[in-house]
This record gives sequence, C-alpha cells and structure tokens, in this order.
Amino acid sequence: MDTIKAVLFEPVGCLAEFRADEFNKASAELLAAAPDPSASGSQAYWRLLSLLAPRYGALSKAESERLQGFELEACEHADLYPDVGACLEELKQIGVAAYIVSSMSRAAVARFIEQFSLADMLTGVIAREDAQGVADAPLRRAIAETKLDPARLMVLVETAEAIAVANSLRLNAMLMINDYDEGRLLAERSPAGGLVSLAELPDALRLIEQRAGLATQARLPQQPFELFDPT
Repeated sequence: MDTIKAVLFEPVGCLAEFRADEFNKASAELLAAAPDPSASGSQAYWRLLSLLAPRYGALSKAESERLQGFELEACEHADLYPDVGACLEELKQIGVAAYIVSSMSRAAVARFIEQFSLADMLTGVIAREDAQGVADAPLRRAIAETKLDPARLMVLVETAEAIAVANSLRLNAMLMINDYDEGRLLAERSPAGGLVSLAELPDALRLIEQRAGLATQARLPQQPFELFDPT
C-alpha cells in the first residue's frame, strides 16, 4: 500500500453513531420502500443511498427539502465517537489531510460539523450537491478535488455497500469495526484493513508509511496492510 496522503470520512457510522429512524422514514416516504426495523443506522443510510442514486436528478425541490429535513434531524440525534477529535488533531500533526465526504446534503454536513466543532480539523468538505449525486459520486469528486492517486487515499467504511464502492474506485477501504460479528463478515469483502477505534488510525498510517518506505528501499513488492486477522 502506498503512503496515505488523505483520509475521507463519511459521518454516518465512521465519525458518529446515527440511528436508523430518519433514514428509514426517508426511504419510505420519498422512495416507497418498506422500512427495515433490524437495520443499523449505517445500513439504513446506505439502503437509502442505493434507492436514491438512480433517482437523484429526478427529485423535486419539495422532495429534496424533505430529504434534507430528515438528514438534519438525524444529525441532531447523532453521537460523535469519543476519539474523533484526538484522531483528527493527530492526522493534522502528521500531515495527513482529513476530508468529510458525504452523500448527505450540504446543510446536514454543515450542521454536523458545527454541532461537534470539527471545522478547524478538516482540510475540506464534500456533500452531495458538490458531487451532483450520492454513493460513489462524492468519492469521485474527492479524488478529483484532492488531485491524488486513489492509492494514496483512504476511505473509512462500515457496510458491505461502502466497501464495494471504495474498491470499485481503487480507494483503500479501512473497515470501522463497530460490531465484532459484523466486522468478521465484512472482513471477507477485502478491505485494506480494519480498526476498532479511530484512535488506532494515526498509528496505522505511520505503519503503512514505514512499510512503504522499507519496500521502496529494498525494491520489493509492498505487502497488503492488515491491522486485524479476519479469521
């Protein structure tokens, strides 16, 4: 794995715990999808994105505003993970850029950032209006905006859908393991590695840089980075 120059964070499931209620309501009201009562917040969010992606450009102004309303409400109930601030500060210290890259609306992302006072720790922010789409569109915009090879970008992921999107764009997908059993299953989908806490991320990036440097010096192929044993 190449040295990582920037990390892309989707707030839902990677920076904070979101409940499923608002995303299930949006899917039901706007996209006529029956809610899934067993879904986690992240699962409900990515289900909404999969339904929304093919219809994104066809939403009326009223529907877009209603969707944004659900997202703003979701942000009000979000619980920031306790190690986010320290992680972002340390990334800044080691020269790794931190971007919020989200399929939520610009207003919802701005509310999330303001709510948890994250602005000074971020290099940039990309929302769905910036990307003119959801799911893979914000990540594509991030690749273009950073002007970096995808091999030098890491994106945190927490669902099978997120891993698939990251892999399709040749990004390094780092799995956030918020549930052990689910994490074991998701590890089979070939993420670049896994974390049980954001506190581990800066050290993981240092290890990747060290391995990349040693591989270059020895002119040997770089080995895949794995922080956990999926077995």
